[in-house]
Formats: sequence, structure tokens, C-alpha cells
Amino acid sequence: MKRLAFLVAAVASITGCTDPSAMLQRRTTPPAASASIGNEVIDLGTLGGNSTTPRAFNNAGQIVGTSVAADGQAHPFVWEDGTMRELPLLPGTRPGFPFPEIGGDAQAISDSGLIAGLSYNQYDARMVLWDASGIHDLAAPTSNGEPISRSARAIRVTDDGDILATVVLHNGAPPTSYPVVWQGGVSQRLPPLQSWDDRYGAAAMNRRGQVVGTAQNAYSYQDDPYRHPVLWNGEAIQDLGVFGRTGDVAYCSPHPFPYCSDGRATDINDRGDVVGTSTDTNNVARPFLWHDGQLQDLGVLPGENTFVVGINDRGQVAGYGGPWPTPWEGGQGWLWDGSATQLLPSLGGGGTFVTAMNERGDIVGSSLTAAGERHAFLWSDGVMTDLGLGPQGGAASTAIAVNARGDVLGVSGTPWYPRSAYLSETEPSRGLLWPRH
Repeated sequence: MKRLAFLVAAVASITGCTDPSAMLQRRTTPPAASASIGNEVIDLGTLGGNSTTPRAFNNAGQIVGTSVAADGQAHPFVWEDGTMRELPLLPGTRPGFPFPEIGGDAQAISDSGLIAGLSYNQYDARMVLWDASGIHDLAAPTSNGEPISRSARAIRVTDDGDILATVVLHNGAPPTSYPVVWQGGVSQRLPPLQSWDDRYGAAAMNRRGQVVGTAQNAYSYQDDPYRHPVLWNGEAIQDLGVFGRTGDVAYCSPHPFPYCSDGRATDINDRGDVVGTSTDTNNVARPFLWHDGQLQDLGVLPGENTFVVGINDRGQVAGYGGPWPTPWEGGQGWLWDGSATQLLPSLGGGGTFVTAMNERGDIVGSSLTAAGERHAFLWSDGVMTDLGLGPQGGAASTAIAVNARGDVLGVSGTPWYPRSAYLSETEPSRGLLWPRH
């Protein structure tokens, strides 16, 4: 049975900082966006090795990620005003794990400069917070003290220090995973739809503390559980539903070729509108908007596999789609504004992946050129800009984020599937910043 893979976003790298007081400066008012980008590209550098993978940046232009140092290990960094600084790791060793910390990964940053991510030794990782006073172990809740995997992800940290993460345990394949929220310094493991579910996760959190993600539902095919998009309000979880065909029972098509609908929520805005992708019982991925308790097919690229990346507070929704094998090769980028759909041009060769959108409706990602190269792009005010491969060159590039003022963050390196959530930290790559002037 064929199961669709869902996009999350391509990613890249960098590093740096040992002085936490110099590392974190409060910047809460980003400058207004202007119209020019692409004329300047900044290589973020490395911590001494051959690879930098940026994870995120804020509206002040501070960038966090992981970069390979001279010791061959990936270390967490923050980059600001042309300087990459290595972030400190947890000191000493932990009970039961007599190994020193060897690396880390800075994964999320707030506009005030709070940073969340991982510090790890050769066996166990810890969820941590970096602030002006240094590094703090968040003591993520685990089952029976099982170690945390380096695959765990900090998804968002707010200016108030609230954190959303998906904890992944180092306990076999497939590993146990579940979402955790820290509010006021107190951690809370969010509940699943089914008590037996040990593989569910979060994707986004809004300013109201509402969280969206995916969790396993009660029905399955050959003991393979299907997943539904879900919304958490505090400790309450809500199944947002999936698309089926008229007459189908429990979202499953009849034998002899059964297929059950599944899906996941990918983003939520501050109004509580949720977007994501649901496969229907024809095994076609469809984009949805959940608003006021109703699940709506956006109608974009009807009959084709179509994936949602994000929604902003204006209600604009961005994504990409096309015929099979769009999930692996890219397709047609699009923007839905509540009443109409605007299709994005490619860079000449099709194969467009959309990875992020800001509040202005600027969209970034990667697309094929007429020569067949994959380049990062920015689409803004109806204009598609080829951002190129960066000063170090490389076989491919992608943009992974765009902030409120229109700066674009990306990575250049060896070819990869642009839909991959995280590149290998040690794969040769360069973190890139295209500032908006």
C-alpha cells in the first residue's frame, strides 16, 4: 500500500557562541520590509569544519543552527551581524550516562533572542534553553528515564520562554515520539488521541498556545495505524478529521483495495485557523483549512497531490502540488488568499517546492532552472527571484525561511530531496542569508 510522505521543509547550517551575555540581545521591533533582495548574499561560514546547517532565524536577523567544528562534531551556534558564535553545551556528565557532551543543535529562536535546542553526548540528548545567563536543561519528560534521540526537535520558543518540542526517544525503530510544551518553566506532555499511541508529534504553536500536529487514529490497515490532524487546547486534544468519499465508512474505501484517509496539520495562525494535508480514500493528498469547526478542501490543483506549508494571520495559505511524484520531485507553487488561488512561476524548469511564507505573503523555497539546477527562490509581490547558489557555489540551494522584514535564510550544498525536514549535520553545506534592503 502506498502512503504519501508529507513535506515539512528543507534545511541548512551554521554555528556559534561562548559568552551568553554577548550572545543574546533583545530586539523586538523589526524594520519594515523594502523591495530589493538578491543583490547580496552572505555566507554564514562554519565553526571550523565543512558544514553549516541553519535551522531558524528571527525578525532581527539572528540565525541559529548547527555547524561542524574542527573536532568533526556538530555544535550549536548563533549568527548575528556577520559573526558566528558557538553556544555552550551542558557541563559535566549525567547520572547513568558517564559521557561528556560532544555537540548540540540550536533549533528555534524568539524575537527576544531566547534559543531552544539540544545538547548531547554520544548516547543521550537533552532539550535545552539558552538565554542571557547561559544554558539550562529543560528536563523533558521521558518514559522510564529512556534517553532522548538527536532527532528530537524544538519547534518554537516565544519571547516569554514558552517552548514547543517533539521529543523523540532513543529506544528503537520506529522510536517513541510525543509533543511537550513548557509554560512558565513547567513541562507538559500533550495527550494522544488513543492511549496506546506512542508515535505522535507537533508541528506548530500560535501566540494563544494552541498546538497542532498529528496523532494515530483508532483504525488501521494491516496493523498500520492511520494518522489524523489534531489540535491541542491545553490538555484537550481534538481530532480535526480527514477527507473521504461519500458513503465510505470510517474514512476507508472498500475491499479488495482498501485505503484509509489520513493527514496532518502543518500550521496554525493566531486566529486559530489550521491548515494541513489530508489524503482521501483515492490516495490523493488534498490541502485543507479547518475554520470554525469545519474542514474545507481549498480546491487548489483539483485531483492532484497538493501540500500545505503554512498560513499567516491574513489568512493566506501557501503550498505546492502536482501529479505524482510531486512529493519527491516538486511541482507547482501556489498561494491561496481565501477567495482565489495564484500559481507561482518556476525558475524555468518546474519542480517547485514551497518551504515558508511570512505575514506579507512573501514565499520562499526551491525550483528548477531551465538548465535543471535546483536554486533557492523568493516570490514577492508577484515577482519570482532566482537567489542562486551562493558565493561558494554548490550543486543545489534552497531557501528555508523568510522573516517579517523579508530577509531570506537558506542553504547551498550537494543535491538532496528538498522536502527533507533536516539535512545531515555533517553533509557538506553552507548556510546563506539574503538580506532585504
